[in-house]
Amino acid sequence: MATVKYLIKGKTELSTIFVRLRDGRNTDITVSTGYIINPNWFDNKKGTVKLIAENKEKTNLSNDLTNLQRKIADSFNSDKGTSVLINKDWLNLVIAKYKNPKLEEKTEYLIDFIELYKKELEIKINHKTGKRISPLTVKNFNTTMMRLKKFEAFKKKNFLISEVDLMFHTQYNQFATKKLLLSINSISKDISQIKTVCLDARDKDYLINKQVETRKFNSPSEKTLFVTITESELERIKNFKGADYLQNSRDWLIIGCWTGCRVGDLMQLDKSNLQISVKGQKFIRYTQSKTGKQVDIPIHKDVENIIERLGDFPRPISDQRFNDWIKIVCQKSGMIELVHGTRQNPKTHLKETGTFEKWQLIRSHTCRRSFATNHYNKLSNKLIMAVTGHATEKMLIQYLGETENDHLDDFLSAWNITSNEKSNIIELNKKSV
Repeated sequence: MATVKYLIKGKTELSTIFVRLRDGRNTDITVSTGYIINPNWFDNKKGTVKLIAENKEKTNLSNDLTNLQRKIADSFNSDKGTSVLINKDWLNLVIAKYKNPKLEEKTEYLIDFIELYKKELEIKINHKTGKRISPLTVKNFNTTMMRLKKFEAFKKKNFLISEVDLMFHTQYNQFATKKLLLSINSISKDISQIKTVCLDARDKDYLINKQVETRKFNSPSEKTLFVTITESELERIKNFKGADYLQNSRDWLIIGCWTGCRVGDLMQLDKSNLQISVKGQKFIRYTQSKTGKQVDIPIHKDVENIIERLGDFPRPISDQRFNDWIKIVCQKSGMIELVHGTRQNPKTHLKETGTFEKWQLIRSHTCRRSFATNHYNKLSNKLIMAVTGHATEKMLIQYLGETENDHLDDFLSAWNITSNEKSNIIELNKKSV
């Protein structure tokens, strides 16, 4: 007789609950349920949630696990002995259907599938971090859905997931380019997300067009053009004087450039993030909302001066106001030279590439890029990655906009210097003879 039992692995503050399905020697499968729990709440021997005292959260989780356990057992008894293959994919699909009953409806429309996939993301756990998927990732799927609905309205057609093929790919690219005026990178992100949803549907035994699985079903991306704030420009920004709200934004801009925080994490900093190491060194400790990774950053003297002057970090402001106000700060600090770059048009809100005064290209993410760029080739990539959170050097180099053959210039410069020195020595020897 089949048994379904829950277990947790490890003793971290939030541990993932796994489910194990066994049926004699033929079936023994263990997968993640996607639920997490404090190990102190869980009885690993019994495979149940401890319900010692009244706790609504514990009770809801316990009921969910009981119902899921019943769902797995019923599905196994129904599919056992049929042509259905009982494996990890099967068990993951049973869990997905329990969490998202609409999957049982066998919807065939692409929009519905994106909506279902998005809802799964909202409850999914990133196994690397033990945390839920970033809200920004979920938000990106909302954007793709909005554009896709405009495409379907233009085509006067609701696309089935099986109709997503290379013709769909071409038509969507043309529509997004000519009608929505989207950038290459924006279109590429949409196509990538549509492909992800189609492949997820395939894994759940839905029929998709094989063309989606080919390399042709993607979109090229273009190198992102961005500007950074140099150390000399930061010195000028430090001396900026203006209205209180602008000086508050100036302080955040300086802190952002010396910490490399994403704006969402930056605005969450306060005195509780200040730490002192065993060696007496002051540093900022925070957990990245996107990756769940803890980051420790030494406090730069400019950041320390701001905190000492204010007695705390500056007043938090919204992302939009920060974006708007740091442009004014940079403009009044003299960043008016013409540079080539990409910005969001303030009227159409679409990305545009051209030549602009530098302050017009400044945005919240400029802080993070400036941190990485200003320290590149001064500190090891490993140290920079410890702060930015990039997993590999390749990711860091791509983020900086470097190319993998940028080192050629360094070698040639070194060799040219060597050649010039040799020429000078030869000339000196000739004169001395």
